[in-house]
Amino acid sequence: MAFTITKQLEEALRASGVTGAIEFTNPPKPEMGDFAFACFAVAKERQQSPVEVANELTEKIIRLEDYKIIERVETIGPYVNFFLSGSEIARIVMDEIARTGEKYGTHEIGKGKKYVIEFGCPNPLKAFHLGHLKNLITGESVVRVFENAGYEVTRVNYQGDVGMHVAKALWGIFDWKDKFEAMRRESLQIRVEFLGQAYAHGAARYEASDQGKEEVIAYNDIVYENSDESVMQVYREAREWSLEYFDEIYKRLGSRFDKLYFESDVFSRGRDIVQEAVVKEIFTQSQGAVIFEGSKYGLHDRVFLNSKGFPTYEAKDLALAEAHFKDWHPDKIIHVVGKEQTEYFKVVFKAMEFIIPESVGKEFHLVGGFLQLKGDQKMSSRTGNIVTGDELIEEVRERVAKVMAEAFHEKEVDQADVLEKVSIAALKYGMLKNNVSQDVAFDMEESLSTTGDSGPYLLYFVARINSILRKVGPAPKLIMPETIAEEEKRLILKLAEFGTVTREAMESYDPSKIAKYIFNLAQGFSDFYEACPVVQSEGATQAWRATLIKAVLQVAERGLYLLGIATVEKM
Repeated sequence: MAFTITKQLEEALRASGVTGAIEFTNPPKPEMGDFAFACFAVAKERQQSPVEVANELTEKIIRLEDYKIIERVETIGPYVNFFLSGSEIARIVMDEIARTGEKYGTHEIGKGKKYVIEFGCPNPLKAFHLGHLKNLITGESVVRVFENAGYEVTRVNYQGDVGMHVAKALWGIFDWKDKFEAMRRESLQIRVEFLGQAYAHGAARYEASDQGKEEVIAYNDIVYENSDESVMQVYREAREWSLEYFDEIYKRLGSRFDKLYFESDVFSRGRDIVQEAVVKEIFTQSQGAVIFEGSKYGLHDRVFLNSKGFPTYEAKDLALAEAHFKDWHPDKIIHVVGKEQTEYFKVVFKAMEFIIPESVGKEFHLVGGFLQLKGDQKMSSRTGNIVTGDELIEEVRERVAKVMAEAFHEKEVDQADVLEKVSIAALKYGMLKNNVSQDVAFDMEESLSTTGDSGPYLLYFVARINSILRKVGPAPKLIMPETIAEEEKRLILKLAEFGTVTREAMESYDPSKIAKYIFNLAQGFSDFYEACPVVQSEGATQAWRATLIKAVLQVAERGLYLLGIATVEKM
């Protein structure tokens, strides 16, 4: 919609003799216009001063009669500044919102294309840490952003259920076998906490001595070789506890998956793939292991089979990719994974090109930033020194509960439902308002605020509009006003940007563009509401303003949905 508006301005500039690329900016102050065109490039081409060119273009545009959207044009230094007709942009934008309905801000760019997006990826028998929480929140939003652009998206989750972390947990479990047996009678929460403690116990044993290291490695060998049924039974039961708990977290955060992949499903095939590729000289034997010589391609060498013949993460990722292409035939696979894996993926993707030609240009690593608590914020952990993702969720919920009564403006609400939604909104927005690859220092106080740049503030913004609309009641037939207040025009222009923002978020794989947009929309609404009362107005004016804020509500709710944030009607 913003494109539709600027297209008319571009046509006016073309009609005035401008050739080449045309880009618009927003003036720093509203009194300087709605859009500005810088004349530096045109001036260079014509060998004139930018101010002289701006004056000439302004004079030509003023004489044009076919552009009702332009109310007036002024020269401000080297810029041509456009002041738009409020009634005309109101007609254009509101007609488009009414015509498209819930599809406003959607696209068909991805129509006919299949994407696989891999995210979440916690490891059974190990804590759900802060990185997994951020990954899950980011991945869910990225999925929704691509679906909004018309892509058919398959959600997959790859979980490491074999490896040394499993071996350490198993050593701890068997050292505390009586406790493990007793855990069967406990709640899922207690059982999962026990698994975290058993992992820490096994990790300490592994680091304590060479003998301890050998004892832990023995469990790793058993799992890979499936050589001891008594151990495998415990392994399968503990794994099920973890998966059941992860499912609870996924549901709580509004995520779901079309397929769960596991390392145990692909490690055997990964070993076979590498062994077959050795014959084809894609991989090389090196000191008893098998490596891919990434150094030949400006990368680094990596081990794909270790000296025991076990497949490494790299080999398992080859088998995983083979499964992805066989199962889904995607046009692209997006892996939402932290920045620490950047160099790893470069090597694996390069090796993959020789083994799975179909993968060339289709594997993409979406680099995620780290998540930590800001500054000296204190939180206690149930399972060790490191705060886990599920503990952060609970901490946020407890703190929201303490302030929620003070923040409520309407008492007849389902407080449990609102509490949960506000808590999740605080978490999600606190992470998603940052660039997807940026490290996040989660600020508890800022994220829980109902007046600042936060999830709770945006939920209150939506609830406030709902409250106004309930007071106004059903609106009569809308008659577009002949004059539009400046604050109304600013709000309409902000609505016009939504489609552009959702497209940019998709193109950059970055939901933060939508988060920033919704916050600015909320601020624009606040400015509007202060200057243009709705409930206190009457007749056609009230009908118009009610229609306008209903459109704001629709866009805000859609934008929050794309972030994975559920809204509330009352708060």
